Amino acid sequence: MKLSTAFYHAWLCHGIDGGVKLLRDTGYDAIDMSYYQKACPAFLGEDYRERAYELKEALQKYGMTCNQAHAPTDRFFTLPQDDSCPEYVRLKRSIESAAILGIPHIVVEGAEVGKPHASYKNLEHNCAFYRRLEPLCEKHGIAVAIENLKGSFTYPDLINEALHRLNSPWFKTVVDVGHSWVRAELQPGDFIRQLDRGSVCGLHIQDTHGIRRGLDEHLLPWMAEIDFEDLMLALKETGYEGDLTLEVGGFLKPYAERGLLEPALRFSAAVGRKLISLFESE
Repeated sequence: MKLSTAFYHAWLCHGIDGGVKLLRDTGYDAIDMSYYQKACPAFLGEDYRERAYELKEALQKYGMTCNQAHAPTDRFFTLPQDDSCPEYVRLKRSIESAAILGIPHIVVEGAEVGKPHASYKNLEHNCAFYRRLEPLCEKHGIAVAIENLKGSFTYPDLINEALHRLNSPWFKTVVDVGHSWVRAELQPGDFIRQLDRGSVCGLHIQDTHGIRRGLDEHLLPWMAEIDFEDLMLALKETGYEGDLTLEVGGFLKPYAERGLLEPALRFSAAVGRKLISLFESE
């Protein structure tokens, strides 16, 4: 099991080459490529292929890989799905860029399109949107991962139903363990046990005060309310074969802003290694 984390803060503070080197030096094996926030114009402009090959070269230079990605977070299917739509162009570019980097799957968020919690209306619209992405998946050899989000795929049964309807090897799921707690009010171990076996291809590991504060905080594990011991047990029980990706921007951001990103990353990697040791223990 490889340890990875979002590339965003390392890239923002140190650029492509320096950011990859920083993550390697602080204990990570791989990066999670985020094509959103301030990274959008840098990696999804007209020179997006050149930027992807520049990042690929840096990863090879430092013995790193890119194990998953996150597409821009525009609500694409409410917009024209052709090249007249800038948001859709960015989505297409993110999928191609991720494929250049050798990433096996990219998160493309669903959306809430009906009234709040109109779950099955949202499911119908989102599945139609995802089906239209399948030719891009086939063309570039990369799967789309559905993430558990409020209003679209909040609960395990909705993700299972979506994957059954799509019925394609090009669609998987990435579980954000904080979302399971703050959105579905399920500890992530229980959330994962309710998903179809073999459907989970990746993780967003974070901690949050879900029930008590209702916040999606993206803190470091063991800082809030999630039961990580049970989470790692559930991953073992369900035969999880993916990597462990920390998505802890809420923890890193104040340290990055004060010139303390390196020690913060080093400590976060140590926490990630502890989680992996729980997964790999007998």
